[in-house]
Amino acid sequence: MNKLRLAFIVIISFFLFATSCKKQEPFVDPAYIFLKWSGAVKLLNYKDYSECEAFPKDQDVFRNLYRDYYYGNLIIRDMSKFNESDIKTDFEGYKFNPRMLYFECKRISRETGKTVENMKGEVEFIKYIEGPKINRGWLMHNRTLIRTGFDN
Repeated sequence: MNKLRLAFIVIISFFLFATSCKKQEPFVDPAYIFLKWSGAVKLLNYKDYSECEAFPKDQDVFRNLYRDYYYGNLIIRDMSKFNESDIKTDFEGYKFNPRMLYFECKRISRETGKTVENMKGEVEFIKYIEGPKINRGWLMHNRTLIRTGFDN
């Protein structure tokens, strides 16, 4: 797992280095945001968590939600293709492009550090094309987690 994480960091670093001379912002993939969110939940890092969410819960709710468990061993199974013409509107009336990410993971107990359940799910990412969040890139908007079994 550490080799995979190191390879991912090297690839992202190379991409950022290669695009640093350009004035446009580098593209940050939803998969990277999802991994950042997972790390923030594991470490109970509210700042990083809130940077990943389109509508973050307040800090007390965040800590309460993830006080007993976190999600680890993430495997991204698929990601929908980006379609610029697929435009939706949020509850505040701002337009965005959606993109889905499908994954599997394990729910891990904070107390024991052991896997409690196997999970799978999907996350809807949104990228605003208007409004005050236009420069925030891909943000997690909605997620669904399903229990797929227990580890023995």
